Amino acid sequence: MSEANFEEQKKRIVDTLSTMFGFLGLNGEFRLESKPNNRIGVKISSNDVGRIIGRRGQTLESLQLVLNRIVSKDDKEFPLVLLDIDGYADGERGPRKESDEGDDTEGGRPARGFRRRERNDRDEYGQRLSSREQLERQALDAAKEVKRWGDPIKLPEMNAHDRRIIHLALKEDPEVGTESEGEGAMRQVVISLKKQDQE
Repeated sequence: MSEANFEEQKKRIVDTLSTMFGFLGLNGEFRLESKPNNRIGVKISSNDVGRIIGRRGQTLESLQLVLNRIVSKDDKEFPLVLLDIDGYADGERGPRKESDEGDDTEGGRPARGFRRRERNDRDEYGQRLSSREQLERQALDAAKEVKRWGDPIKLPEMNAHDRRIIHLALKEDPEVGTESEGEGAMRQVVISLKKQDQE
């Protein structure tokens, strides 16, 4: 990767991330570095760590997915972008090690799931969130992303009690709808745009 090309890619990533963070009401600083296997790592520094990571890393995973879709939309050769904040990183198996062997991607896309190094379920004032508050925040954050980018978001598998909290948190939202997907006790909630505006 040439230096000029890398600088152009860095600018595109930072501009896109800054726009995404702005719409989501988040703050952050980004430090980018070139990685092997045509990847670019982004280390994020922010006071909104808990909100950016989300429950079980779901918000960070969604941010990374949307970011990669945007920056590679007109350039299929664009490097895979990996987000890292406060010890959470895609495909990590514990603390980051540059010497880790193996490829944690599936078909060129990030492997699903983020590994948490330490728990950080706190609000913007540093207060620990209850499970209900965490789920409600996760629902609202996901809904914001769906409204902004248009793509449905599938939350992690959860029990009926937790799914109900998600459904209730977005019940009055006129722009998005929720539905459970899967079979058995542990199912996923899918948040997507309502189709009323497409008539």
